[in-house]
Amino acid sequence: MTVVDRPLTTLLRQRGLFLTQERSDAAEIMYVCVRDGLPGGYPVGYVLPSRAGTWFAYARARPGRIFACDQVDSGLFSLVSAVRAVLEHAHFGDVLQALERAAGVTTTYTADLPRVHVARIAAVAGPDGLARLGRGRVRLTATTVAYLRGLPRRLDCYVDEENRIRVEGETYLLTREGRPGPSPS
Repeated sequence: MTVVDRPLTTLLRQRGLFLTQERSDAAEIMYVCVRDGLPGGYPVGYVLPSRAGTWFAYARARPGRIFACDQVDSGLFSLVSAVRAVLEHAHFGDVLQALERAAGVTTTYTADLPRVHVARIAAVAGPDGLARLGRGRVRLTATTVAYLRGLPRRLDCYVDEENRIRVEGETYLLTREGRPGPSPS
């Protein structure tokens, strides 16, 4: 099993993901993993071939469930479409958030957006990493931005590869503040 699809490879790289393969007597499994600093990465989904020649896609669709994946699609005609199905459903923002916390990153981001979108972000990511600065301006912690980066695009509330926050079809630029470094003790 080899994935030779440049748009998919680019998308995986931009989102901090990679593919790894495992072979057994029963099947070949292609894992979608997040780069967590360890050689094998953290699996957020996988795809399996069926005996009929189609593919099954499984994704970590419920955050907080460690190493638990749900079937998100089946009967897919290609490995690429199966991997894309994993990407559509995989929740790995909590993994990225934990990595940011462990790194002690103190960076924050600001954005200007309507109140209704601020409420949507708070509902999705939680209010802890979001500060309302007034007049539609908000500050987000690096851990909150990391969480939003790892959300499925179908939720329509996420941070994309170009540091833009996307909410309900609208796009807003995130401006990075501060410098990465250890948290003050």
